[in-house]
Amino acid sequence: MAIPPRSLAIIEGEFQRLKGIKEICFDEDIMAFLQEAQATLKYKGIYNLRGPFKRSLIHYAAMGDCAELLLYLLQDGTAKDDLNQNKRTPLSWAAQYSALRAVKLLLENGVEINSMDDMYTTPLSWLIHAGRGANQAATIEYLRTNGATKRGATRASIKRRTTQVFSSGFIQ
Repeated sequence: MAIPPRSLAIIEGEFQRLKGIKEICFDEDIMAFLQEAQATLKYKGIYNLRGPFKRSLIHYAAMGDCAELLLYLLQDGTAKDDLNQNKRTPLSWAAQYSALRAVKLLLENGVEINSMDDMYTTPLSWLIHAGRGANQAATIEYLRTNGATKRGATRASIKRRTTQVFSSGFIQ
C-alpha cells in the first residue's frame, strides 16, 4: 500500500517519537529494527516486519501511540491481535504505555480487550501495575468503560487447565 506524502511525514515523526522511548533507544537491536522498518516504508510501503522479542511493527506502533502508522497497518490487514514471544498483543503494549489514541484505534478495530499473555495478565493489569505516561488515568477509564478487567486467569483456573492436560492422557 502506497502512503501519501503527508501521511508519510506524520509517520516519520512517529518513528522519531518511538526512537525516543527509553526502553527502545538503549536497545541496539530494536533501534536497528525500527531503522529497517522506517526505510522499508519508503520503498515497499506498509509492511508489518517482525523484530526482536518477536514483536512486530504493530506492537511498536501501539507502544508509541503512533496513530497514523497503526491506522495504515490495520488497513493493510495486519493482525490486530498479533502476539509477541510473551503472547502480548498490541493493545497490551498500548495500555502499558498509556497510549490512549492507540488504545482507542485498536478497540475500534475489534481487538480482544481482555486478552491474556503468558503470565495471564490483561492489558488493564499492565496499565495499572506497570503503566506510565501522562494519559494513564484517562486510559484506565477508557478501558474500564469498554469492559476491560484487571483480573487475568485465577490460580484455580490455571490449576484446572493444567489438571485437564494431565488427565487427558499425557500421564497414565
